Parts: sequence; C-alpha cells; structure tokens
Amino acid sequence: MLHFLCTTLHLLYVSLAIHWTLTCSLCRWAKAKAVRKADGLTVCEDAHQNPSSKNRRFNVSLLLRYSPPDGSRVRHVMVDAGKTLRQAALAALPQYGVRNIDALLVTHGHADAMLGMDDLRDLQVIEKFWSESGEHIGYQLADGAGPMQIISNKVTLDRVREAFPYLDGNTDFVRPGVLRRRIAYIEFMEVSDDETMDLVGGLPLRVFPVWHGGTYVSLGFAFGGKLKGGYPLVYISDIKDVPPKTMSFLEEAAAVGIDLFMVDALSRSGHPTHMSLDEALELVRKLRPKRTLLVGMDSCAMGDHDEVNEELRALQREGLGHWNHWTCIGEYQTHC
Repeated sequence: MLHFLCTTLHLLYVSLAIHWTLTCSLCRWAKAKAVRKADGLTVCEDAHQNPSSKNRRFNVSLLLRYSPPDGSRVRHVMVDAGKTLRQAALAALPQYGVRNIDALLVTHGHADAMLGMDDLRDLQVIEKFWSESGEHIGYQLADGAGPMQIISNKVTLDRVREAFPYLDGNTDFVRPGVLRRRIAYIEFMEVSDDETMDLVGGLPLRVFPVWHGGTYVSLGFAFGGKLKGGYPLVYISDIKDVPPKTMSFLEEAAAVGIDLFMVDALSRSGHPTHMSLDEALELVRKLRPKRTLLVGMDSCAMGDHDEVNEELRALQREGLGHWNHWTCIGEYQTHC
C-alpha cells in the first residue's frame, strides 16, 4: 500500500494501455509491419485469439482507493473516462468492491480521456428515497456519498460540456440531497494548469501541465504531497514534451523521492504527440523513481507485454529501480 502520514492510498489500475482501440484489428491486415512474439504470432493476433491476453488493451485509465486519516469512509478517485470505460469498469470494479466514484480527474479533452463519461451515472450507487408517509419521492446517493466531482482545466471542461451538455445541467432536487430523477449527480470543478489542492477526503494533489503535441496541454498529477516520504505517485498519461516549469517541479519531486512514476510510452519510434520508449526512458533516467510503469503502449509498435517487461527489467542494472509496462487489470501496492 502507498502510505503517507496516517493515510492509506491504494492504486487499483483499471487500464493502462492505448489511446485508440482498433490497432489490433487493423494490424491483421498489416502483418508485415506488426511486431511478432517469440512464438511467431503477431502481438495483435495474440490479443484477438486470447481474451485474457495482456496485449488486449483499453484506453488509459486509473483508479485510486483512498482512506482518509480521520477514519471517514473510503473514497475512490478515477483518472480519465475514455471510450472503453464501460468494459474496463465491468472487468475491474466488482473484484475490488468499488461501488461509487467520488471524483474524476480528466487529463485532456481527447476521446480516449473523456468519451466514456455517459456511463458515469452507473458509477454512483443511487437508492430510492421515501417520504415520511411512505411515498417514493426521489433518489439519493448511497453510503453518504456526495456529488461526483469532475475536475480539469477550462479547455477540457468546455470540451466535456460540448460532448455531454446534459451532465452539466441544473440538478433537479425534491429536497436537499434528494434527486427527482435517477441521473448522474455531478459537480464540475475547474482548476488551473498548475496548482496544488486537496481532493475529496483531503487527498493532496499537485496538478501540472505537459505538452501533448505542440503546446496542447494535458494535465499530469502528483498524488500525496511533498511529505517526508516523497511523492507516492506521479502520473503522466499523455505527453510529448515537458515545459520548463514542469520539469523544475518534477526535479524537485525527484529530489524528495518519487515512489511510483507512470509515464506515456507509445512506441519504439517517434510520434508527434506521444513519447517514444527512448524518450520515456530519458525522462526516467533524470527523475530516477523507485518504480516506473509505462502506459499508453501501441501493442503492434511496442511488442508483447511479457517480452517487453523482460527487456525493461534489464534496466534495473542501471540502478533505475523496478520496471513494468502494465496493460492488464490489477492492483499495485508499495510502501513509502
């Protein structure tokens, strides 16, 4: 588990994969260019033929389980809700007993980060509410939960409002806290590209900008605050370059220690909007976190999950900590 002060943070990763999801289908008609596994199959053929293959990938998404120090109820914070949110949530959330999402952080306004938001209503447990006379008059959130906070910068929230105008409408209450209809109960929260804040339950968060092609901003997140144990988690899912001010922050974070660093690495060759494997490795060598997870991989361009992990583990000889490129559903636990 990720521990800081008297607070506990679990990282339950939902899907750390790719920004598009038809790559495996398309590569069936481009086998000459596709990476092959040691057994001769292309990585994409393996994904098609084996439903449990780690090479079968969803859009990048992340789920954190947070236990506040005051002993109040556990909170769940999700990062991004892309096109494959429904499949990833059905696969991951039941096995961890997740009933309710308290906050959604949105990195940027592309489809792979926000086009699954229509399904947010099913990530809130809503119960019927009965009047004192026994009449069903509305609905309320279960377990004492409040509205789900949707948190991002202005550019991204404006894009969300364009795609899902009904998510930002006036909520109709029968009485305080009681909804007239069973709808998503959501509050939009605008943040700047660079600020420090507390999430639901008091979870410390540093928001910082990275460049996702040109000067298009995607948000990165440092969870846990700069405490004596360092930062438990620094997360950057969509990045091509690091602005100078952000690099200064990341170097400061590295000086106190980064326990887990998650960073975009699309492929082995260059790309205009995502880091390549070599570019991600260069950043990791600068920051030297205790552990690194690569996300956003293109199956055909990066290679087989297990074979690439073997390749990455060889980097531990450089003193760069532990490595993985993770693509399947599971749980990460460590100690700060």
